[in-house]
This record gives sequence, structure tokens and C-alpha cells, in this order.
Amino acid sequence: MKKFFLSILIFMFSAGMLYCAQRGGDEDIYNRANEYYASKEYQNALRLYSELIERGIKNPHLFFNLGNTYFKLGQIGYAILYYEKALSLLPFDRDTRENLDYARRSLKERVFPLYSESFFKFLRVVSSYIRPSFFAILELIFFTGFILFMQLFLFIPLSRNKLKKYILLFSILFFVFGISTFSYQSYEKKHPKGIVVEGETYVLSAPITESEVLFSLYEGTRLKLLEARGEWLRIILEDGREGWILAQSTVFI
Repeated sequence: MKKFFLSILIFMFSAGMLYCAQRGGDEDIYNRANEYYASKEYQNALRLYSELIERGIKNPHLFFNLGNTYFKLGQIGYAILYYEKALSLLPFDRDTRENLDYARRSLKERVFPLYSESFFKFLRVVSSYIRPSFFAILELIFFTGFILFMQLFLFIPLSRNKLKKYILLFSILFFVFGISTFSYQSYEKKHPKGIVVEGETYVLSAPITESEVLFSLYEGTRLKLLEARGEWLRIILEDGREGWILAQSTVFI
């Protein structure tokens, strides 16, 4: 039995050391990438940041730095993509929002507007805050309120009649937002948002190369996936227009 527990301890210690070594290696790569970026060696910074992405690391600061690197290299579509990825993890980060807005504005002279910019900019800003983390914060607030009023209900008998409505309110809100969170996450998995990363791509009426060209999309355009069929994607834009594009033109957030 002692040997068994000893082997378990050795295994846990070895796993912990391996994890620390890997994490230390990742931090070293990240720091070297930052140094390359500061020295304006953007290709080297891109190579190291991309290596961390390939390792499966999902960190808003990594995405933000990678977006900055792509922007410096003139690849605005990929810059917007990684700013969006950073906001998906840290939706209230001011620097990321400012850089994303600047990157979008830098495309204005190169891209023919697809819609009324002022209205859809407002929609983009609102939707950018609607993230799973935002719902999780609301859920935590409602659950905390429910527990708080339950405690007051138990320990302050004279106020129970008044407290009942607050307990009911917070329990309903907690339930409603729980269902909303589940529904939202299910919808987002089926219909992920994407960013066009090619300079120009044609939107067709059908998933056939010879079909009618409906309109063009340009680098940095946001879209949502409706259906995937082989190398073709049926997408919808923020202004409601739909069509088919080749999958290679878009990367999803």
C-alpha cells in the first residue's frame, strides 16, 4: 500500500513539474515575441505568437498582441479577427476596443461600405458585449441576490412578507438568464461569427462556381455562418444579405 501511495505522489509531482516547465516555456516564448514586437521585428513576433496559438493557448493578451502584429504587417483582416477573439474573452477591455475600431476605420478608404455604417456600428458594439462571460456575471449577481434575500428571510422573520417578492424575482431572473445562456451558447456553436481575411471575395447565389455573383466582400468584414457544404459556406451579413462563399476566404472567431 505504501508503494502504491508513493507511486501516486511521484506521478503527481512529475506531472506538476512537467506543467510548470511547459508553462515556463510558454511564458519565455511570449516574452521573446514581445521583445521582437518592441524591436519592430514583426515577422519574428508573428512566428512566436502563432506558435503559442498552435499550442492551444487562449489568452486575451496573446490575441491582442497578435492582432497588433498583424496590423503592423498590413494584414487587417487577421488583425480584426484576433481583436475579436480577445474581446470574446475580455469584452470590456478598452485598448482592444479602440484598436479594433481603428483597424476597421483604416479599411474605410479601401472597402466599399456594405451598409449604413453608423447603425450597424451601434449593433456591433452592443453585440460585442453579449458574451458567455457577460451572462455568467449576470448569473452570479442574480444567484448572489437570491442567496442574500434567502438569508434575510430566515433570520428576519418580521420582514418575510416583503422579502418573498425579492426572492421570487431573483429566482426567476436566475432561471431565465440560465436558459438564455444555454440557448445563446448553443446558437453560437451552430452559427459562429467569422472575419473575411482575403482582400476580396465574391458572394454567389449558389454553392457552384458558375452561379450568379451577388456582391463582393472585403477584408475585415464580419459575417455569420448559416450552413457549411463541402468547401462552400452559406453566410449572412449584419445587414441581412445572404449568399455562398468559399471557406478559404474566412476564419471564424
